[in-house]
Amino acid sequence: MKANILIIAFAACSISSSNINSEEIKTEAAKNVIELEPGPGWDILHMFSGKVNYYWFDTENGEKLIKSRYRPDLKTVILFQKLEEPCECSRASWKWRVHSFPIGADEWHGPLKDSPGAVYVYFRTTFRQYVIKYVWSVAHPAGTSFPSDRSNFFNKMYYKVLEGPPPEKDAWKMEDVDLTADFRKFFLDGENGEVPPVSGLGILTDGDATEMIVETDYAGFRLMK
Repeated sequence: MKANILIIAFAACSISSSNINSEEIKTEAAKNVIELEPGPGWDILHMFSGKVNYYWFDTENGEKLIKSRYRPDLKTVILFQKLEEPCECSRASWKWRVHSFPIGADEWHGPLKDSPGAVYVYFRTTFRQYVIKYVWSVAHPAGTSFPSDRSNFFNKMYYKVLEGPPPEKDAWKMEDVDLTADFRKFFLDGENGEVPPVSGLGILTDGDATEMIVETDYAGFRLMK
């Protein structure tokens, strides 16, 4: 009988310890994830935007979304989420869905540099800002990358295509990007140098060059340390 009591007590302690460890693991994991939920934290990046905000917040099946509808009579707007504290983040994830595309656009060549969806990741140092612009493209296949022709000494930007042709309407696409690897590839020539902290995220739904209505939804933004 004593042996049975000891066995039961030991098993109970093991289960209790297992539950505690499981909760500790979940807590630690949560500390390493920053969720950028659609809502008041997102605002117009006024320096690079028009005055009319064509983004709004919505809910679908219990999930919060950022919806957008660009019209040709509007100036483009970047919606921006500044982090409270710069984050040494190694990965980012989100999902997006396009309802209407800027047909004929090309981010790399010519004047029609529209993207149905773009997510900017901003890295800031004391004197410079680096930006990786992840795009959904109607012209280039996934994996294509190229420097922005607007880069200068103080602001450097690189494009990376995550979704390409043919256009696929009304379908959610999940993205998970390696920020550390991409930054080193684009700005450090592949060397294992120091990657500056992430200071914020931006999104852009764009159709001014093609003069087309463009509609895109965004959700599930996360930064992982």
